[in-house]
Amino acid sequence: MTHPPHLPKSDLEALSRRLQRLHAQLIEAERQFHPGLAPLALLDRLVNDPQWAWLRPLSALIADIDHVLAQEQPPTEFDRAVVAAHVRGLLAGEGDLQHQQFLERYRGLLQLHPGLVSLHGEVKAMLKGAPLESDDEAERLHARHQWAMRCKHRGPIH
Repeated sequence: MTHPPHLPKSDLEALSRRLQRLHAQLIEAERQFHPGLAPLALLDRLVNDPQWAWLRPLSALIADIDHVLAQEQPPTEFDRAVVAAHVRGLLAGEGDLQHQQFLERYRGLLQLHPGLVSLHGEVKAMLKGAPLESDDEAERLHARHQWAMRCKHRGPIH
């Protein structure tokens, strides 16, 4: 039995949905430390509070993926490899795309919340089928640059 080929767009859509679920659960996990936080106050903290800055790299990655998915030009396998590298760096500290502030807080919350561990495992399983970035540094940097240019017009998340 042959498996259908991976389609970068459908794979990135599925990854984005899973990352959105993970993001939502991370927010809920953080809310335990901020009881009674109203939705508008939560939004303000997510965007402006330095104590919540650790979560912004995941928010930005999800926004970048969704921005690229909304473009007329479909994502490529190179895009998929760059996204996978970003996710691996963010959630597992692998490679050179790490974000230490995120990783420290994320690992602490993983230890406290079994639901996060389950979602983490689901994302990790999704990445097993994702292509790796090129071993050639010039090719890897070129693919990352292409990805950054596709995400450029989304605008910053502070």
